[in-house]
Amino acid sequence: MASLQLCRSADMSIAFSNKKLLGLTVVSVLMAASSVACAQSAEYRQGYDQGYRDAIESQSHHEGPGRIIIEEARYGAHDGGACDARDAIQRNVGWRRHFDVLVGNELCGDPAHGQQKHLHVRYRCGDSQPVHAEAPEGAVIALSCQ
Repeated sequence: MASLQLCRSADMSIAFSNKKLLGLTVVSVLMAASSVACAQSAEYRQGYDQGYRDAIESQSHHEGPGRIIIEEARYGAHDGGACDARDAIQRNVGWRRHFDVLVGNELCGDPAHGQQKHLHVRYRCGDSQPVHAEAPEGAVIALSCQ
């Protein structure tokens, strides 16, 4: 009888251990999902803000200093390769007077694999003097003519 009770005690211990492991797994999965949701929320907010600015600009696109015109955009490493991102950025900017550019390989590929890259942009607002902006890979450059 004592050995039967010992087996039941061991089974209960294993069942409790499995429940504890399951609980830790659930908590870990929820934490991972939470960080993904937070990142998606930041992207959503950035898209929402850009959409709001687009709507305001579309109502008054004849007023103000003019649209963003990209004169030069170079994406690459200081001591490595680089590519011309001007056309890609201008295509995304369109007629806007404010646009946030996410600096990354999506602009024109990866010109310097394994190296930290930067985006250097020279743009103007309508007929104004050129403005220079620079940011590292992973950052956002806010181009603005307002």
